[in-house]
Amino acid sequence: MVVLLPLKIAWRFLLDRKLQTLLVIFGIAIGVSVQIFIGLVSQGLEKTLVNKVLAYSPHITVYSKSGGFSDWQKEADMIRSKFPEVEAVSPTVNSQAWIKLGKMTIPILVRGFNISDTERLYNVSAAIYEGSSPVNDNEVLLGKELAERLGVKVGDEISILTLGRQTVTMKVVGLYDFGVAKINNAWVISNLTTAQSFIGFGDKVTEIELEVDDPFQADVVSDQISSVLSGEELALSNWKDQNQLIVSAIVGQKLVTLVIEFFIMLATIISIINILTINVFQKSKQVGILKAMGLTDFSSSLVFFYQALLLSLVGIALSLGFLVVFLRGFNRYIVTVQGLPVVNVTVDYRFIGLSILIFFVVSMSTAIFPALRCIKLNPIEVIKNA
Repeated sequence: MVVLLPLKIAWRFLLDRKLQTLLVIFGIAIGVSVQIFIGLVSQGLEKTLVNKVLAYSPHITVYSKSGGFSDWQKEADMIRSKFPEVEAVSPTVNSQAWIKLGKMTIPILVRGFNISDTERLYNVSAAIYEGSSPVNDNEVLLGKELAERLGVKVGDEISILTLGRQTVTMKVVGLYDFGVAKINNAWVISNLTTAQSFIGFGDKVTEIELEVDDPFQADVVSDQISSVLSGEELALSNWKDQNQLIVSAIVGQKLVTLVIEFFIMLATIISIINILTINVFQKSKQVGILKAMGLTDFSSSLVFFYQALLLSLVGIALSLGFLVVFLRGFNRYIVTVQGLPVVNVTVDYRFIGLSILIFFVVSMSTAIFPALRCIKLNPIEVIKNA
């Protein structure tokens, strides 16, 4: 009874001012939904920027200052065993070369690696649209644009000119399409031994490419790996150090988003405080009469906590509906010429839940001030001055 009576009173107080109550609920719904929506768009924008920067690029690269290193298997095994946050380890051989086309030569980049090691990095197998992966020596994959430019198809042979001006004949066993013309025109992909033989490297590799579970921790992981590498001639680079301007832009965008979200929440909270404070003044006579009839200070203060609870719950429920509308509208109408979303916004339930929880806790705390004012009400004075 002690709990139900304040709840009934809170409900009646809110119904007495239907328009005012509806406006506050609508304001809460808009505020919470916009706050969450902006946060999700910010996350999507961050992921989109990072994906564009890291498209077909490793997060961390281990390389030799002398050009190549032979103990790469030892270093690769050590990284795999000691750093679980590293999801892909791919020993690689890269070499500039040229393909002969009539009297011309086309510059290319010969890339040799074990296809299975690069699935998380480049997902080569999924990019092959004709033929198969290079398994035997002197077999290569060509990009779509390069193959069209050369006029070759699967099964044809091509002549590649090395840096040492030697001509090597390779067999085209497959064609790939990464969806990036610059890469499709440049990369000639082979297995590791073919690339090693191509540049006379023996068993050496030029670098080890790594991918970590959190790209923004690449610099931290890079420093940790650097401290345990055994080769003195080995060095590391990471995408954050190579793209400092973009990283700064992403951090700045995060800060701006947090500021916007804070002020949206502040405006929403102020609206709740406003209606509760107004209710204290508007309903002071009724509260005074109830206190004179035996309603305790605790029960009278509960009235305003219940008002905050009802407003918050209904507003949050309505905000989820608004959020669905915002997300569907954004993904449907904010698109590129090809019909793809400009920013890939996904539903992060953890972020949504955390945002709602923070708002709920803060909104409930707003009832403290009206409740304290209500406790201080003297029923005799209130009735006398009514």
